Amino acid sequence: MSPASKRLREEAARWFMRMQHAAPDHPDRGRFEAWLMSDPAHASEYEAFAETWDDFDSTHRMQSLADALERKSAALKEKYRKTIARGLVGLFLFVSCGLLGQVAWREWTQPWYVQASVTGIGETGHQLLADGTELIMNADTSVDIAYFRNKRLLTLKRGEVILDVSKDPSRPFIVDSGLASVTVLGTNFAVNRLSSKVRVSVKHGRVRVESRDANEKVLFAPMILNDGEVAEVHAGKEPRRSNRNADDAFAFQLGTIVFEQASMGEVAETLSRYREKPIVAVDQNTQHVTAVVQIADIESFLQVLPKIAEVRVSETKEGTQLLRR
Repeated sequence: MSPASKRLREEAARWFMRMQHAAPDHPDRGRFEAWLMSDPAHASEYEAFAETWDDFDSTHRMQSLADALERKSAALKEKYRKTIARGLVGLFLFVSCGLLGQVAWREWTQPWYVQASVTGIGETGHQLLADGTELIMNADTSVDIAYFRNKRLLTLKRGEVILDVSKDPSRPFIVDSGLASVTVLGTNFAVNRLSSKVRVSVKHGRVRVESRDANEKVLFAPMILNDGEVAEVHAGKEPRRSNRNADDAFAFQLGTIVFEQASMGEVAETLSRYREKPIVAVDQNTQHVTAVVQIADIESFLQVLPKIAEVRVSETKEGTQLLRR
């Protein structure tokens, strides 16, 4: 069998496994029918696989096969006859189940929908995903999205996102943000991935937050967040609730950044999402600031910053430095 024929047979098998008991309004019904009509070979291979399955599933057909095998082995010695017949039937079952098992395994473990999205410096993004989930991306944000049969996975590689997740209890929505994994049951929430921590803010709904190590092992008992709650996860530490206002995480949609007792590191990292010339906090841990900044007026904020915090702003060829004063 040629590689192309083998791929077509496996594709037909995948569609059969997916659609044999599917309801008329199954979300994949349209894609299946389009695949079926796109090439006569598709319909032919699908029909052949369906007939094979019917044979496999039919007691009468299986009995006929066993009888044929038994007649073929009649010339062999009597003491081996039944053994060989059973062996041949067993081989057929093994090969058939092997193919079906391989197809089912691939169907379960391979994503059926993938997407990568990136926003540039100072650029936000807004899109509707395949399941109706709304994704809003802050500036300088990168995500990978993969939908599987048993879960929906968004990997937040950097930046900040807001999600209004379409409910689907059979496929939980999971956000992998490095230090933390956030499992969603249907909600409107934000995840901000910073270099030193991950912040999760729930506007409404319910999410589960788990702290993980570099090998994706869950380190502590999960934390459940409900309407208006915020949690922060630091590397190797248990998730902790924060008294922050959850609505602050959504402010960038309105052109505003809200800092609440933010370290200079968080200030520098956040402002750099909107600025071609990066900002670096040389001494991050000793100074904190609370402020509301208009994204369109970041340069003015940098000029005022030394008046509200014990820092000085220094310009270099590489970028802007925030130094302890």
